[in-house]
Amino acid sequence: MERYYFKIQDQDGVLQPDRGFEFADLERAKEEAKTLLAEMAVDGLPNEPVDSISVELQDAHRVPILTVRLVLEAIPHGAQQV
Repeated sequence: MERYYFKIQDQDGVLQPDRGFEFADLERAKEEAKTLLAEMAVDGLPNEPVDSISVELQDAHRVPILTVRLVLEAIPHGAQQV
């Protein structure tokens, strides 16, 4: 088992993990990071001025491995004001 940490960024700011989680391998830890991001999105999509929420996967030494991020972008079309 390997230990991983999840650093979370959402509307409230950044939460640096104080405890790690053990997974059989890196692939399972990556899947958990994606699941965590999906659960965060269910709780609420990003609002302006923050346009994204993210989960950074860190190894046992808290070195970043991967960041999964959800970006919400509104793209206006035409001359109407949004």
